[in-house]
Amino acid sequence: MSADGNEGGDGTGVGPLAGLNVVELTVHRAGPFCGALLADLGAEVVKIERPGVGDPTRVQGPGPENRSGYFMANNRNKRSIELDLKTESGRDVARELVGKADVFVENMGYGVADRLGLGYDELSDRNPDLVYASVKGYGETGPLREKKGMDLVLQAEGGIMSVTGPEGGDPVKVGQAIGDLTAGMFATVGTLARLREVDAGRGGGKLDVGLFDAIVSIMNEYLTFYSMDGEVPGPQGTSHQSMVPYQLFETADGYVVTAVPADDRWDDFVDVVGCESVRGYGTNAERVEHEAEVVSAIEAELREAPTEHWLAVLEDAGFPVGPLNDVAAVVGHEQAEARGLVPRFDDPEAGEIVLPGHPVHFPDHSTDIRTLPPGLGEHTEAVLRSIGHDDDSIAELREAGAIPEV
Repeated sequence: MSADGNEGGDGTGVGPLAGLNVVELTVHRAGPFCGALLADLGAEVVKIERPGVGDPTRVQGPGPENRSGYFMANNRNKRSIELDLKTESGRDVARELVGKADVFVENMGYGVADRLGLGYDELSDRNPDLVYASVKGYGETGPLREKKGMDLVLQAEGGIMSVTGPEGGDPVKVGQAIGDLTAGMFATVGTLARLREVDAGRGGGKLDVGLFDAIVSIMNEYLTFYSMDGEVPGPQGTSHQSMVPYQLFETADGYVVTAVPADDRWDDFVDVVGCESVRGYGTNAERVEHEAEVVSAIEAELREAPTEHWLAVLEDAGFPVGPLNDVAAVVGHEQAEARGLVPRFDDPEAGEIVLPGHPVHFPDHSTDIRTLPPGLGEHTEAVLRSIGHDDDSIAELREAGAIPEV
């Protein structure tokens, strides 16, 4: 049985990618997140880890020994094998694993996979249909390809930090590792595109994604606006760069976010909120021009009643509106519960935990979490046996130092 009581606890047979075999050589978040998304979709994912150490996130943050919450969130539905890639025997096993896989995901430093004999050229010679996903700080081309990059560095260098923070204040980081997570998502998209090529009989191929690429990409209209007017935006607080009103507003007891999505709804909004003094600004262009006045008038009215009042009346009037929730509120949110986004599990060491659910839903497939994140090397022998090793060859690998002693 699986972590949530469904069949498929061995990591196969569930989801649209059931039967797909993935090997990952990843650490931290961007690469592991790609593997987790593929695993959620039904792929069997084997994670190669350094003996005795594993993914560094295993010991970063709260959680049981060698399985922190950080690690758990990005390594559900996977199996773990310990391989010492400093040994020739360990590298041989890694190549053997990838030779039987459909997908290989790696986010080692620039050139590391090649030095280990796990670069695309060597692996694709063994496995022409292999889809090879490489995730790096700056990608594999360009003048900065060898530079080390981590999420916070790339948030600054990619520009998103410059538009994040209180209006008129200092830049701040996005409250989550947006570069890591979006790079992992883009790597997943690229992997699926390459798999489509394999299905079409065109063979496998490589793709590479940089955290820098991901962040610059999601800067989106900021780049286009700058090319048009030459203006460099600063931190915007909770307001929107091109629409007014569309931001966080204070109420009598909390906060709400609301917006007027079209000019023909402006009079209706004024009627509901009561901000009569700014009714004359009937177009978004006028409201942008008089933003401070418009926002001040709206907030003065919203402060007169509690959040629940405004949620009810604005929703009833057909305006998008929502409260400002903290993590506790999100974990207990009825929509998050209904959509399977905060599934709860009884972990033998950590007790009851919540893991992030998969955001894509299929009417005819499950994307449930089938297995809890693995212990370090938990599946080493099982994985080896699945590719044809027996007691004698496993003993030889232990003697050669490729896998740890029991």
